[in-house]
Amino acid sequence: MTWSILVVEDDTHMREGIQDTLEMHGYEVWTAKDGADGLQVLESLVPDLILSDIAMPTMDGYEFYEAVRRNPRWTLVPFIFLTARGERTDILQGKRLGVDDYLTKPFETEDLLTAVEARLKRMAEVRAATEAEKDELRKAILDALPHELRTPLTYIKGYTSLLLQNTALMQPEIVHEALEAIRSGGDRIGNLVEDFVFLVTLDTGEVAATIEAACEPIDLRFILRTLVTDYQQAAAERQVTIELNIDPSLPRVQGYAQYLANALGRLLSNAIKFSKRDGGRVTIQAWADQGEVHVAIKDTGIGLPAAEIPKIFERFYQVDRARLEQQGVGLGLPIARGIIEAHGGRIVVESEVGVGSTFTVILPIRQADGSETAAEPSRRAVRG
Repeated sequence: MTWSILVVEDDTHMREGIQDTLEMHGYEVWTAKDGADGLQVLESLVPDLILSDIAMPTMDGYEFYEAVRRNPRWTLVPFIFLTARGERTDILQGKRLGVDDYLTKPFETEDLLTAVEARLKRMAEVRAATEAEKDELRKAILDALPHELRTPLTYIKGYTSLLLQNTALMQPEIVHEALEAIRSGGDRIGNLVEDFVFLVTLDTGEVAATIEAACEPIDLRFILRTLVTDYQQAAAERQVTIELNIDPSLPRVQGYAQYLANALGRLLSNAIKFSKRDGGRVTIQAWADQGEVHVAIKDTGIGLPAAEIPKIFERFYQVDRARLEQQGVGLGLPIARGIIEAHGGRIVVESEVGVGSTFTVILPIRQADGSETAAEPSRRAVRG
């Protein structure tokens, strides 16, 4: 593989010298005389590395770097500053901007090549890791999505065909059963589509913007009582009992009630789904401590191995899907965490195989002026 490098340097002799050196060592090199010229070159190619001087006419290196980083096409391209300035303030400025490396002219050929090789090696590692993550994500999607679409579609197609045969001769209860199955299949597909759409709103920042625009004091007691009512039937079908224990003096939190109910509902649904049938119990507790509100949802289910806990918030990840025959594609927990983190909170998970799991949502208590109530640093350092 031939690496491509863009050299941006206003000094003609320096620019040509760097180009000759790099080409002698097998690199493909493009050049530009200043930042503005460099941006024009970038419009037609995306190099593997950029070497740029700082003091240049028209557009200096700092302005050029910021322009490069604003464009999504060039965000990940490694960037090295080449400059005759050796002052500490200039080096700190480059580091504050996030530049990958900094070489002070005059520099030895070996120094230049070492810096280039190090950054390109790191880029290769990042690309390999990214491709591995993509492959893993593709596999997860292909494992979960076909089953999640095929099952409800089978119900919809099968019962639709049955109804089309001769509805007039069917008993009403059979017609009703068929329509219920069709509606259930449609709801399942609809929920899947809504989850994908919601992920997009999380990634684009729309969820955070909505929370900021519609932020208001939220009574979590009301949300939790409503959720328990909404999920009673699902729990009863599995013969799971839901217990609710809320501190009467639970303070309000600031946020968007619809999103908080969405996140807490996903955690409650998971707790019911993974609790033991015929006698399982889900316990919801809510209290305030050290400037934070805690909502713990505990189940008496299968539990999670310690090694699985860091993975459960990854998109499309499911624990032992084949054996457990789960519905969904593994988006519930990532969405729940995204919502809670957008509210400035976090989710802590504790689990023991064969005993059950506890998912604790922790949200900051905000004052009327929008500031957070003080909390002990050690408590805020805990991450789920």
